[in-house]
Parts: sequence; C-alpha cells; structure tokens
Amino acid sequence: VRATPEVLPGRGRKPGSPAKFDMALISNGIQPRTLEGDHQKIHVDILLGMRVGQVRVIFTLPRQFGTYSRALAYIEWFTPLREPDRSSGLHQLSHSTR
Repeated sequence: VRATPEVLPGRGRKPGSPAKFDMALISNGIQPRTLEGDHQKIHVDILLGMRVGQVRVIFTLPRQFGTYSRALAYIEWFTPLREPDRSSGLHQLSHSTR
C-alpha cells in the first residue's frame, strides 16, 4: 500500500511527481458465507464485510504514546458497496460523509 505526497520539480532537471494514494479493501471482520457442493466451497457475497478506503498517510507515533509492531494508517472511507450496476456489473460507491 502506498501513500506518497506530491513532489515539486527540483531546480535542476529532476521532474516532480503527483501524489499517490492507494485504495484498499478493508475487512470489518464479517466472514463471507459459503455453500457446500461437490466437495468444493463456493464463496457467496465475497465483498460482504469489506469496506473501501483510500490510504492518505502511513505513519508511526512518537515513543511516548507506546510502541506498535506495525505502522498506522489514516484512511478516508467510502460508503458501503451498493448493488452492482445492471449494465456494467460494477459496484457503486462514493466518499463517506461520516
């Protein structure tokens, strides 16, 4: 996952680069249902329990707040996935206001 701020062009020939903020599917702990059949498990509603977020910052806290084994991330959330569009089959979402 990548969260990189914009880099302005340098004085020499070094070009700048735009900001890059990756999107992520993040689990809220709900497990997808499965159907049993012919010794195979078929996942149903695989996106159930998943939220879409955009990683804006990856950071660590100063030691005075404790130590953590992993980095922390600031996430901008999107609304839960809606039913897929009939013509495209793609799920629709928008920025969350909560």
